[in-house]
Parts: sequence; structure tokens; C-alpha cells
Amino acid sequence: MSQQISHLPHIKTVEAGINRWDPMHQSIYEVMFTTPVGLEGVVSGEDFNILSQQVISVSGLDALQKIAAAGSQKFLGVDVSFLNPVLDTTYVEFTINFNLNIRDNNDAYVLRLFKEWGKLSYDIGKGLRRLKKDYMCEAMTINEANRDGRVWRHVVFHDVFITGMTGLETLDYQSSEARQLSVTFRSDYWDESTTTYTVGWDAELLEGGE
Repeated sequence: MSQQISHLPHIKTVEAGINRWDPMHQSIYEVMFTTPVGLEGVVSGEDFNILSQQVISVSGLDALQKIAAAGSQKFLGVDVSFLNPVLDTTYVEFTINFNLNIRDNNDAYVLRLFKEWGKLSYDIGKGLRRLKKDYMCEAMTINEANRDGRVWRHVVFHDVFITGMTGLETLDYQSSEARQLSVTFRSDYWDESTTTYTVGWDAELLEGGE
């Protein structure tokens, strides 16, 4: 008896098509920041709020999917595979790319903010080093949403600090490109949920408010 595939290529056989399910879009998200203790009084909280608008992209989030690597033993020349009992790493490093703008003629506020944050780890001009409680921020949040603003993925990174900055290496008379800054962050633990709830600008609209 011949076999036949279960679904022919027609929209009426596809559940996502029949039920009008939206895809997940990588361009609908927001990043929210908190201020490190060591920057209080140095950088305003409002500047950290503006950072959310300066975000271009986020990379490195695959590191949230922690799966033990495979190991193996040899028996009579053949491999017997298993999952290792220990993860290679339990932290996550992710990178955020930011637009760089100048406010009020000469205030490079985004660059200044991250340079001041970087100095909390080691201020090479003064030889000063700060404690972990000073150079980390309490939390950084990433929300991914669908087209109407309902969040389906909510990630809160705890005890976040900077491990690198790039994007300032080159000057070029022939370039018309605006500068960007790439900042790498590390967090030792995080909370992640994939559920639907409402945050942000359209909360009242989606909940039936006026």
C-alpha cells in the first residue's frame, strides 16, 4: 500500500493560514535600562530612558537557550552518547548596537553615558576601581511583542555590567555613515517568560480604555 504525505501545499491545509496566526517579528521589541548605583548623580535617569530610543539591534540572545553539551564513551570501539551533567557556561553575554547623537551642540550623551559606565570598572585616568555593586545595574529588560503591542516574550537580565565597547576605531573622510556604538553586556542570571500581556504606549487601548 502506497503512503501519502499528510498535507498538500494549499493554504486550507495550513493551520497558521486558516486561523490567521501572525508570525513572530524580530523588529518589534523594546529594551529598558536601569541606572548603575555608581552613576547616580553622574548621569541622569532620563538619559537612561532615552537609551531605549537609541537602540538599533540586539544580538547574542541564543545564549539564553542553555542546553548541556553531548559527551560520549567508547565501548568495544563504538560510541555511546549522553548529555554532560555540567553546562559549559551559565552566564549570558549579549550586544546592543546604539545610534550616536549629539544633544545641544556638543553633548554626546549616549557615548558619554557608556564611557562613564565603563570607568566604574577601571578608570584608567585615575587608577580607580569600583565594587561590583557600583558598576552593575540592577536589571535590563527586553520585551518582544506582536503587531498590536502585546508582549509575548519578556526577559529580565539581573546584575548587568559592561564587558566591551566597539565602534569608535575608524575615521574616514569618504564616509557618510552615522556613527554607531556596540556595547556588550554580561548577566549571570535572568528571568524569561513567554506569555501575552500588555505594556507600553497602547496598554489602555488594548485593555478597552479610551
